[in-house]
Amino acid sequence: MRVRYRDRVVREGAIAAVGLALSVALFLVAPPALAGPLPPFVSYSLGFFLGLLIPASCGLLIEERSRRGGEIVLALLAPIAAAYLAGSPAAAAVAAGLLAGATATALSFFQNRFDTLADAVRLATKLFLVTLGVSILLLASWDRALLTAGGIATLVALGLLVGWSVRGAGAPEIVVLGPAGSGKTLLFLALYSLFVREFAGRRQEVILGPDEEEMRVEDLLSGLEGGRLPKPTGENDLAFYLLSGKKYGFVPIEAGVVDYAGRYTAALDPAHRAAAVARVAAETGVDEESVRARVGSFRYLKRLNEEHSGAIGGVMDAVVEACLYRRMETAGKILFLIDGDQIVNFHARGREELTHLFGYYSRLMDLFGGDRVYGFVVTKTDRITNIKDIEDTSEEAARIEREIYESLLGVSTFHEIHNRALSVPVSFFAVSVDAMLEPGEGRDALRQIYPWRVGEVVRFGF
Repeated sequence: MRVRYRDRVVREGAIAAVGLALSVALFLVAPPALAGPLPPFVSYSLGFFLGLLIPASCGLLIEERSRRGGEIVLALLAPIAAAYLAGSPAAAAVAAGLLAGATATALSFFQNRFDTLADAVRLATKLFLVTLGVSILLLASWDRALLTAGGIATLVALGLLVGWSVRGAGAPEIVVLGPAGSGKTLLFLALYSLFVREFAGRRQEVILGPDEEEMRVEDLLSGLEGGRLPKPTGENDLAFYLLSGKKYGFVPIEAGVVDYAGRYTAALDPAHRAAAVARVAAETGVDEESVRARVGSFRYLKRLNEEHSGAIGGVMDAVVEACLYRRMETAGKILFLIDGDQIVNFHARGREELTHLFGYYSRLMDLFGGDRVYGFVVTKTDRITNIKDIEDTSEEAARIEREIYESLLGVSTFHEIHNRALSVPVSFFAVSVDAMLEPGEGRDALRQIYPWRVGEVVRFGF
């Protein structure tokens, strides 16, 4: 479920209304801004930027994290476009802009990179506003200097609004973050199983560490069939699974998921990262900046495993720390795991552990910023309540999810995350990798993946 979605929509609508009001005010204080006659260069530039921004801003509406920026840019463009097109528009320039904007939107859609589209819209809008400012100055009537100054001030306000509001989700990468025992490996197997079915998916993998064979997907899944749960990921093990498929049957998608020992979740801070990068660089003979920039990529880890497997044996903890931090920096979507066992034991030590965990997650949201989407996933929901006969897409399943969310609001540090959801997209999921298990039934009863509401997480991530 989306957290505080309606509240955020109302807030974003109010901000878009401010943009619209400023745009209308522009013509009240500087009416000749587009009335002309304009020099050809200015007229063509205005036409091109208008044409480019209309489809590009519409493209931002596709991705939730960039939607606010698209709404605001469209709101401020509407009066300006109406005034420009009512005059003597440069039709060829508008057509060229429309083609460029449509092309940029299509590329962003097929590459799932709305952060680059947002960057392009932000830059184009600022250039458009600068050109509009030049128009105002060229057509200024010096006996109305105060109004001209008001027009420039309004443009500055619009530029600041655009700079603040136009953002896009980062790279199409997912980070799954959770403490030891929270179920990262099993959740990945459920995600993988649904991914290959829903998106005609395939995977590549690179595994560093002594347990390479045991961390391969086929070994993990076949082990379940034989009644063997995946072992806890070792401190010197790191697996990078690169998933690729097609969304809607034709849009290529690709995302990487990293599996690692849960203890490294607590090591995400700049000081740990700097020390880890220095150790990896020293062992491999590569400069630190190169390690820092590339250690989170599948290609780099594959080459590291092929060319430096012997050298990195003693610094695998540093490789994991540096890789995980870099993944957090570049990811567009971050999934924070919540161990369902801690909710079951809420009145024992669970509340204490969750208070600390949510406080840490909140600090990570601060550290890595708002230019991404966050999801909170309660695992082992089958331990919390009996879901065996509940369809995972039913209203009853959604009710269970809401009840778990509302119960966690009693933890102050989780309520802080609830407050953050007003300005940053946050989703909440309650899932199980085996809906056939019942409360109190041991995890050793798990034999296959029977995912419950994991499909919601797949749709969130991909």
